[in-house]
This record gives sequence, structure tokens and C-alpha cells, in this order.
Amino acid sequence: MIISVHIPKCGGISFQHILRSIYGSRRVWLNYGTIFNRADARARGNQMPGGIRCVHGHFLSDAFDQVIPDGERVTWLRRPVERVISNYYHFLRHPDPANPCCRELWQRGLSLQKFAELPMMRNEMTRYLAGKPLRSFKFVGIMERFPDSLQLFSSTLNVPVPSCPPRENVNPNCREGHYQIPDWLHAHIEELNRADLVIYDAAVAELERSLLLVERPQPLPFFARLAERAEAHARLAGSSVFSLSR
Repeated sequence: MIISVHIPKCGGISFQHILRSIYGSRRVWLNYGTIFNRADARARGNQMPGGIRCVHGHFLSDAFDQVIPDGERVTWLRRPVERVISNYYHFLRHPDPANPCCRELWQRGLSLQKFAELPMMRNEMTRYLAGKPLRSFKFVGIMERFPDSLQLFSSTLNVPVPSCPPRENVNPNCREGHYQIPDWLHAHIEELNRADLVIYDAAVAELERSLLLVERPQPLPFFARLAERAEAHARLAGSSVFSLSR
């Protein structure tokens, strides 16, 4: 069972389509607004439909610890400053009255700076991880490295992934792939999300390490190396007298 934690504005909608292409739409339970934390799981019981292979949505990483104790957790992270800015413009494009931060944004006409300073907007990735270390996740993707991360997801879980991954729920005004804001504001938002930045940097380092392991060919056993060397010498000498590999 895959437990896919969709941290807001970290590529979760695009990843949702990939999960449904892998497991089938009927075997992926989209959990948005049903169970968010462990208290919801205890109060509402197991509302998961039968035959499900994956649960995906906005919920804390420990929400299903008791319901699915053997689940494999996966998630995606994003540069903290970019995540906050994307969240701000997403709420401007798609108002969500049920979300308290979105309500405050619209009611008070908050600037990006004031929106970023809301307590619930600070270190949101850390909050969604719910105290679980990165090593407790089967897979952690990096939104800025989406193709590389998908390659790692495919090899880690031994599942096929699309060669051209979808890009959904993208801000059409963010044409350069990142938001242009003043340096002082970037530094201010980064400082507000210091815990998220530490987690993000650690996840990027782990992605780099894991990709090297995936791409690096496995070392040949000693006798296989010896056989290859002998055959190479034989070819150079114009002879095919023997082959240790046969």
C-alpha cells in the first residue's frame, strides 16, 4: 500500500495522474478533506474503499499509521520560498473559502509578504512530515528535479512511469520556472521557512546520492572481469582460442 502525502504546491496533482496511470483510477483513493490527521482517522474509522493500492491527498504523514501500519510513504518537496509564493498565487486564482489562510488573504487583501508571515504558511512541509525523518519515506521527490525524481520512483518501487510526465495546476504567469521577487523578500520568506529549507536541502542531497546508485553499473564479479579481460586480449591478438566466460 502506497501512502502518498501531497504537500500543497509540491507537484501533487501531476503526481496524482501518474499514480492513477500506474495503479488504475479505481485503486487510488484521493483523500482530500476526509482524513487529515491521526485524530480524524480514529474518529472516522477506516473509510478507505476496498481494493485500494494507494491513498493520495492532503494529510499529515502520520495520519494512517494505525489504519495502514505497513504502508510505504512517499512525498514530494519543493524549494520553500517557491512553495509559499506558488501557494499565494494559487489562492488568488482559485479562492478556497474552506481554507483559513485563503479566507484571510481575501478578507484582508494580504500582500505576498503578509501572507508568508501567517503562522500556518510557515514551514508547511515540516508540518506535513509530522515529525517523521526523511529516511522513514520509501521515496521523496524533488519538484525542481521532477524527471530525475520520477526515474528514482520507478526504480525504487519497480513501477513504470510515463516518459513525458504531466504538468498540472501550473501558474500560467510563472513562465521562467521560478518567481521573480525582490532579494530582500526572498531572504525574508526563506528565513520564515528555515526548518523547511533544512529538510529540502537534505532531500536534494539524498536524491543526488540515490541517483548515482541507480545510474552506476553494478561491479562485475572477479571471474567475469577476468573473462572480459582475456577476451579483449584475444581480440587484440586476432585470436579467439578460448573464452573463460563459456
